[in-house]
Amino acid sequence: MHTTLARSTLLGVFLAASAALAQGAPTGSTQGPTGSSQAPTGSTPMPADLPPQPPPQSVEPPPQPAYPPPPPPGYAAGYPVAPPPEQPGLVRQYAVGKRFAIIPGVFIPSSGSAGFSLGLEFSYGIDLGPVIVAPGLSLQGNWGGSVTAYSGLAIARVTLPLGSFGPFVEGGLGYGHVSADPNYSSGNLAWRAGAGFIFFFSPHFAIGIDVRYDEVIDTPYKGWTFAPLILLAF
Repeated sequence: MHTTLARSTLLGVFLAASAALAQGAPTGSTQGPTGSSQAPTGSTPMPADLPPQPPPQSVEPPPQPAYPPPPPPGYAAGYPVAPPPEQPGLVRQYAVGKRFAIIPGVFIPSSGSAGFSLGLEFSYGIDLGPVIVAPGLSLQGNWGGSVTAYSGLAIARVTLPLGSFGPFVEGGLGYGHVSADPNYSSGNLAWRAGAGFIFFFSPHFAIGIDVRYDEVIDTPYKGWTFAPLILLAF
């Protein structure tokens, strides 16, 4: 009876093992006393079993900085630029502002022989755009023949600046004193009218002429004065 029971037990263990193998148990063999097992053969993953990889991405070069074309002449950063201020002409530079002049000349009286004239002028030119107006003071002495005259006049000169050429007109009103032989001496109202021009060859050299008519009322003094104008600047 014991023999039959042992055979039945062995048969049951064998059938259980066979059933386990039939259900897909791993076929790897167990080796060694420690019970460690080798990896089943044929278990290397195939490419189809790997997770999908992202497609390779192309590397683009960094964008180049954009340099705008240079602005056209007269423009900066796309906006118009005001042109530099125009330099004033030489006559305007000379006639505007304070001016002091020593004016020698030739005096030709209405009667008698010619003589010599010397004048001092102080003026201040005011730029009014088309013209320059220069109010001032004139002190003048004339010596001609038997007549000597001294005058002090408030004057005004109006200059038309045309680049290097400057025509002008002038006038004055004040007091004059006249001495004449024999033993004549008198003073009265004096007046003047004149015109002339000046021309600049360079900022340092100019020439011109000033022609004046002077008279002291109710005296023998009346005549013309021709005064050359020479300007030397350093």
